[in-house]
Amino acid sequence: MIRVLIPKDREFYFYKKELKKLYEENKVKIQDESSFEFIINNTFFYAFLIDKTLLGAIYYFTIDKKLFVNAFATRGHFKEKLECLKLSQKWFKTDIYATAQNKASALCLLRCGFCRAKENLFVYKKETE
Repeated sequence: MIRVLIPKDREFYFYKKELKKLYEENKVKIQDESSFEFIINNTFFYAFLIDKTLLGAIYYFTIDKKLFVNAFATRGHFKEKLECLKLSQKWFKTDIYATAQNKASALCLLRCGFCRAKENLFVYKKETE
């Protein structure tokens, strides 16, 4: 069963060091120059686990009044990670944008209902639900 933690959850701090390391390892791949502390304090940040095993994190933020999503994760558990993204999409009532940095990212977005807006920019339209 997938579990979700936010930074305000007490249990989050058991995973904070591992999340920070995972973020730092993937920072270049996900094209985010922010510090880990910045993203957990200034975005809608969600850590996902199966039982006590960390899958990764998804965070939402706004740019020019548009909601964007970004994520980083451990290796494996592809199906479960898709479920995490699909679950988090339900928490927002607006279109969601994402930039795919590679084919694997684009594939994940497409499988979760995103459509290509242009080049590497994807959008999940809320009215398509």
